[in-house]
Amino acid sequence: MKTTRNLIILSLFCAASAWAATFGGTETTKVDLPIEPDGSVWIENPIGNIDVVGTDDNFVTCVAQKIVRGVDDAAVAEAREQTQVLTSGDTRIRAFKTQLPPLRSARWSSSVNFIIRVPKSVLVKIGSQSAERIHVANLTRSVTVKSTNGAVILESVTGSAMVDSVNGDIVFSSNGSPRGNTQLTTVNGRIDVIVPADASFRWIGQTIAGDFRTNFAAVTGRMNGTNFRGGVNGAHGPTITTQSLMGTVALLRKGGNPNDAKPVRTFNTVVATNTAPPPLSRVIQLPFVQGDYTFSTSLGSVDIGQVFGSAKIDTGAGEIHLGLVKGDVTLVSLGGPLSLGDVFGTLNVRTKAGDVLVNAARGGGFASTGGGLVRILFAGAPLTLHSDGGDIIVRSTSAGVTADTPSGDISITIDPSVRSVPLELKTSDGNIIIKLGPRFAADIDAVVVTSDADANVIHSDFAGLSLRRDQIGGRTRIHATGKVNGGGERVNLYAEEGDIRMSAQAPRPDVSPSIPQR
Repeated sequence: MKTTRNLIILSLFCAASAWAATFGGTETTKVDLPIEPDGSVWIENPIGNIDVVGTDDNFVTCVAQKIVRGVDDAAVAEAREQTQVLTSGDTRIRAFKTQLPPLRSARWSSSVNFIIRVPKSVLVKIGSQSAERIHVANLTRSVTVKSTNGAVILESVTGSAMVDSVNGDIVFSSNGSPRGNTQLTTVNGRIDVIVPADASFRWIGQTIAGDFRTNFAAVTGRMNGTNFRGGVNGAHGPTITTQSLMGTVALLRKGGNPNDAKPVRTFNTVVATNTAPPPLSRVIQLPFVQGDYTFSTSLGSVDIGQVFGSAKIDTGAGEIHLGLVKGDVTLVSLGGPLSLGDVFGTLNVRTKAGDVLVNAARGGGFASTGGGLVRILFAGAPLTLHSDGGDIIVRSTSAGVTADTPSGDISITIDPSVRSVPLELKTSDGNIIIKLGPRFAADIDAVVVTSDADANVIHSDFAGLSLRRDQIGGRTRIHATGKVNGGGERVNLYAEEGDIRMSAQAPRPDVSPSIPQR
């Protein structure tokens, strides 16, 4: 299904109801939409409560309650018209948004309450300015909430969770041991983490005017002023990060007495150090960006569903996730994974630590990691790829590839319909595997250097190669050269302590990626 760019007003479930002549009233709308099990749901609601509950269904149900008040009938009518509940997206991304005018009249007020049921395996992203309550429950994958005012409550969220609030309290309650990394940040609010008595995890905390309290008995760690880094019940499992600048953080046993909580500094298993506290990180999450997007931060993560222009982002440390990008992409992270969906422009992405994952690099480009995997599912133009210590994988490409890694395998699959493209592949400790169409034409120069000539070989499904073996410094050098299918672009392959394999694959009518076309 193609993405719907123009926002569409949610279908009316029941017509305008209870519209009082002077004071306004409530209008309820409902929509059911299909979504893929690994899709994502984005909710932007400036004013109003949000409830999201995970289910075993394969669709999203959104009930929106629009509440308006006005000084007279004309004000009520204006409020009703200018407060719109909108939806957009496709089966991969569903977005629900309340649209309000930039400047609102003092003669009326409005809010929208969302009650949304989603498959428990989808990603959920929430943005809010003012709410009495944001409640998320029964989800197994990532949850991100960015809020200004109002309590945020997460219950039975077993995937990773990230909450960034200004003035609201945060409650994270789990029926089982936490399984995903969790980051809870509020400036002026309180944080309560409620987990089973046998839960084991790492705990990182930062505050200025608040304190850390717990009724767990087995807490170990180090304190530097009001900054804590340690663990609970052996510190196994994920990391829970709690950052409340002005409020108290309480880590509580489920079923225990909250009044038994005491400051972690009073534990004889917690020692003081002079380690500098880590800076608070920033979290940017947006469903759509119209036009170009530029962002820079010393520490923070960025998660954007769709950018209808170019994206230029750099972070000192943090994850970057982008969905569809219509223009060029320039990303720099000094430590964190990079994950991209469908990129139409040219790539220029690099991270000093973490995987680089790209669904579609239609404009080709450059990708590098200082330590991790580089994986491209589809490329439509030449690529240059580098990893300082991981595998490099291109699942399907119609253009040339230059790739190198000092420790890892390189696997490249060329579209079977492509006649000839240049390849320059090098690994110092790994295998090289290239899959080509049966009519692929090239001038081959392949070298394997190995300390075990019986274990490492050059294998080719193509005729026309000559093989030579030499002894170099106690190791064997296996060198294959020649023209396949009459010759063509240069294919240079070099592997140490590994194999080189050139396999012929049957032609396929369509090798385009299985991602939505927009």
